[in-house]
Amino acid sequence: MPMEHSFYVYCFFIYRKLVEDIVGIDVMKEFKKHHMDDYFDLVHEFEAKKRSNYNKRMQLKVPVSINEIFKKKHSDMSIHDHLSSEAAFKGRITLKSDKLLLAPEVVMTLFEQPCRSAADHLKSLFQKPELADIPTILMVGGFSESLYLLEAVKMCLPEKMLVVPVESGLAVLKGAVIFGHDPSIVQERRCRYTYGVETCLPFTTGSDPEALKLVNDDGQVLCDNKFAVHVRVDENVSQDKEQDWRSYSVVRKNQTKITFDCFATTEVNPNFTTDYLCKKIGKLTVDIPGSGMGRSVKVRLIFSDTELHAEAVEEQTLQRTKAKLNFLG
Repeated sequence: MPMEHSFYVYCFFIYRKLVEDIVGIDVMKEFKKHHMDDYFDLVHEFEAKKRSNYNKRMQLKVPVSINEIFKKKHSDMSIHDHLSSEAAFKGRITLKSDKLLLAPEVVMTLFEQPCRSAADHLKSLFQKPELADIPTILMVGGFSESLYLLEAVKMCLPEKMLVVPVESGLAVLKGAVIFGHDPSIVQERRCRYTYGVETCLPFTTGSDPEALKLVNDDGQVLCDNKFAVHVRVDENVSQDKEQDWRSYSVVRKNQTKITFDCFATTEVNPNFTTDYLCKKIGKLTVDIPGSGMGRSVKVRLIFSDTELHAEAVEEQTLQRTKAKLNFLG
């Protein structure tokens, strides 16, 4: 189970907030604006330390440039002098040369909440009937080597066996390569989001907003920005299960393409793509030759392959037509 990206970002956010508390938001903004290479060094330094033993003091290298900015804004006072003079930092955080030294209790504040959140999330997942019988948790990604994370998961799920492979930081990459060569190794997956496209549906007076009303070339009153679901959150997608087709019609007589914005949401039954939790993720373009109204296409999105792609068929001729997905904007 990948635990790498989101929880690491959360931990780094807490660490960055700690640095901001020390040097000030104005110093941090100038540092990030004018010394982006050093800022990335700060990120990478934290990345390397995330697997440390949190019962010991942590040592993090701080770029010289951030100390220089601090001195300019504080009458030549260094970060070391600032930490020594502030009671809130004494004995907890010190700076020696270019090394920031964090006491164990400070280190714990960086990782405690994210690790507990990860463990609680896993516990909620295993409370689902379809997952209750799974005996083993495979933890991959560099953060899975965190001793504190392992302890947090063990405390929440003592009955589960935890497996952390050698070089767990490379496990996701290696798995992706293997899956690309042999998609059959993954029997099924569950969708993290509800996916669909933005379309127009017949307008329902009293429930659909008047602002979304439009009229097609046949005079039919439609409602814009409707969310047409192709697959729902937590739905099983597997190699032997094809997704359902959805039918879409032209709105204008001279249309030769139907273009859809693609959306994702955590809602099971979204109504409008303008809803708060809906996020645009790309665009789908389907060719529809000819002219005039009454033309329509059937479209399905394929989620069970090595990459997301689409298929389309003209409903009148049953001929395949070009469907192109674009997630690059």
